[in-house]
Amino acid sequence: MSTTQRQSPSHSASVYDSKQSDSNPFVGTWRLVSIASSESRLFGERPIGILMYDADGHVAVQIMRNPRPDLSSGPGFPTAKEVQIAYKSYYAYYGTYEVNWEKRTITHHLEGSLRPGDVGKDFTRAYEISGNRLALTPIDDQQARNACLTWERA
Repeated sequence: MSTTQRQSPSHSASVYDSKQSDSNPFVGTWRLVSIASSESRLFGERPIGILMYDADGHVAVQIMRNPRPDLSSGPGFPTAKEVQIAYKSYYAYYGTYEVNWEKRTITHHLEGSLRPGDVGKDFTRAYEISGNRLALTPIDDQQARNACLTWERA
């Protein structure tokens, strides 16, 4: 068995079977604990988020500023500035994931994203799992190299 396993229905030869998924520590729902990053200011002092991995190889992430910015113009027609602020204070994507146990990395293969330019990208993160906590640190993104997102099993 290789140390890299792609968690994707389109790569059935390396997807975990039900017996193997029991040993996959990523599977489940995680809640955001903290963001340590220069970009964390976009999400405020108490960001909230959810990260979900399933045994079939899917990942979904949502992170938002807490509290969300108010739309003074009401829910129907926000101003351009309000749209910009709301867009910058929320991030979401989904796709598949691949774990490299030897290198201790996990790669998210983005199939959809709030940010159109991220669709088709791979986000590779170093991971550390300790108890019910998961820390993810980007390793291939120069702008976010010093970032760390900490999640707690929900």
